Amino acid sequence: LCCLSFLLLFPLFAPAEESTQATDARQTQVVSAPATVDSGAVAQCLDGDTLKLTDRRVVRLAGIDSPELAKTSKKGEYFARDARDRLNTLAKGKQVQLLSAGVKQRDTYGRILAEVLLPDGTSLNEAMIQAGAAYFYPHQDLSPQLQERLKNLQHEAIVARRGMWAFLLSQPVAKNTYLGNKTSLRFFPANCDDAQRILPRNRVYFGTLMDAFLAGYAPARVCPFWPTAP
Repeated sequence: LCCLSFLLLFPLFAPAEESTQATDARQTQVVSAPATVDSGAVAQCLDGDTLKLTDRRVVRLAGIDSPELAKTSKKGEYFARDARDRLNTLAKGKQVQLLSAGVKQRDTYGRILAEVLLPDGTSLNEAMIQAGAAYFYPHQDLSPQLQERLKNLQHEAIVARRGMWAFLLSQPVAKNTYLGNKTSLRFFPANCDDAQRILPRNRVYFGTLMDAFLAGYAPARVCPFWPTAP
């Protein structure tokens, strides 16, 4: 009788379990799908990874970084102007869609963090990496899917020596050794004082500059090594 009662009751619980699983699956799909944050028209590109919209909002292309332009106290880095010009050619004057790129919606400077799509669906983040006009900039708050796409495109650009890679990887700095931090996914010249502060368990050694970039690490802000613009 006990077993019979269990068999009679089990069908009542089974549909509920299936329903829960279906709900969980739907929730997972919603969370993983990039959401539209906003849209706007591009007024100008401030550098190779930052846009200014006509309504004065500033948008940072998530997951990428580009060489630094000249400032009052220091020279610009090699390919910085080329990167800005490339982004201007692709985006200036166009209506763009801003997609959520991860947990954070804004960075510490108040800029909107987003994957930016052109009217034809082209991702500006991807296009800049693919052209060798910017490099992959990983961050724990970014979408893993976006990071994987950008890392793969960077690998292709490096192998093909597109954009900045042909010159950069032919320079003496390309043959130096570098030290990466597993926690931050940033790398430093091996002789940089800050590199020596990385905990031994978090250290990754790279024999060349290309090794560091192919591993998906990005340059740390300290101890710059990038060639300056001519």
